Parts: sequence; C-alpha cells; structure tokens
Amino acid sequence: MQPQIRRELVWPKALRLCHWSLALATVVLLLTGWLIVWAPERGERVDEIHFVAAAVLLAALAARLGLLFLGRGVASLKVLLPNRHRLKQGLGVLQSYLTLGRLPLPRWHAHNPLWAPLYLVLFTVLAIQVVTGLLLLQDVTIIGGASVRTLHHWGWLFLLTFSLLHLVAVFFHDAKGTTAEISGMVNGHRFLTLEPVRLDEVTDTKVVPLDALAQQLKAKSKNDSSS
Repeated sequence: MQPQIRRELVWPKALRLCHWSLALATVVLLLTGWLIVWAPERGERVDEIHFVAAAVLLAALAARLGLLFLGRGVASLKVLLPNRHRLKQGLGVLQSYLTLGRLPLPRWHAHNPLWAPLYLVLFTVLAIQVVTGLLLLQDVTIIGGASVRTLHHWGWLFLLTFSLLHLVAVFFHDAKGTTAEISGMVNGHRFLTLEPVRLDEVTDTKVVPLDALAQQLKAKSKNDSSS
C-alpha cells in the first residue's frame, strides 16, 4: 500500500492572525529601529511608524501569550515544550539542515520540533523588547546597573538573526518537504502523510472499529474538559 497524503486544518485563525501580526510588526520594528540609530535625520516620521508597529506587536504578543496559557491544541504551551520524542525529531530536523536535505525530514503534525522551544525564547525576547522600549520612551537608560539601550540593541540583533534563520528554514521545508509550510500559515492547512500499517507485521494488536474509537476519544475529551 502507498502512503496516503491528506490535507488537514492544523493552524486555527487566531493563531495565524497572531503569527502574521507579530511577523509584520517585527519586520517594521527592525527596519525603523535600524533607521533610528543609523539615519536619525529622518526624525519624527520614523519614530511614529516605530511606535505604531510596537503597539501592534504588543497587542499581538498579548493575544499570543493568552493563547499560549489559556488556549488548546496547537496554540497551547504544552505543544512547544520539549519531550524525548520531540527532542529526537528535532535532532532529525537539524541533521537534515546540516546535510542540506540529503537526510530526510522527520514528520510531525504542527510545530517544527526543532523550532518549537525557540518560540518560547522568541516570546521572552519580544516581551523584553516591549519593556525596554517603553523604558527608553520614558528616558530611562539604566536599570539595575544594566544599560536599557544595550539590552534593546541585543534584542534587535536576536530578532534579526531569528527572522533570517526562520525565513531560510521555511523555504527549506517548502523545497524539501511535502507539507506546504508557507501556504499552511496562510490558509491553515498542511499536507500530512499517513503511512499504512501492515497488520501481518504487527503482533499483539487489538482491532478497534473506527466508530467505537471516535466515541472513546470524544468521551475522553469531555472528561478532560470537565476536569
């Protein structure tokens, strides 16, 4: 039997809206931040754009953190935390990167297992950028003996590096993978490959009708919700 490829809705609308709002706001902030430092003669106009983008980022980050701690499914915190299986898959992704795709990518349902924990680092850095940006707006340059401007600059460098690597990785997956990474974050769907199971090669297997399995899963979901 050949593997089946199924188009499945993975990314909900709220998550996609947060993703693109954060992405666009970050790009604008990176560009205007660079202009503020290296082309200060542009003055108030660049500052205004920077502040508007910062407001968009703050709203999107607050919404994403709300989904992270209060949401379910692929938007929740638990799917970003590493475990043994995800660490093994993440190592497989890294090996595929280092061999430029000669080693195949592992398969996963939603978040890239290598990048998932890094998103938590990203959210932390974005929050620090918001705080340090607000402090600089109030002319606070030193806090706890640390330079606020330096912290803001290092955050800018991290976001620039993260954004560039993320773009490279996305195009790499779209070129080497089969899951439609770019369009997936637009329409929410990914193409998932379902490997057939040969029952003659599996021992100690209990056959369960699909209808019965679906009812069991629904019952378990209701119990988890009530608890």
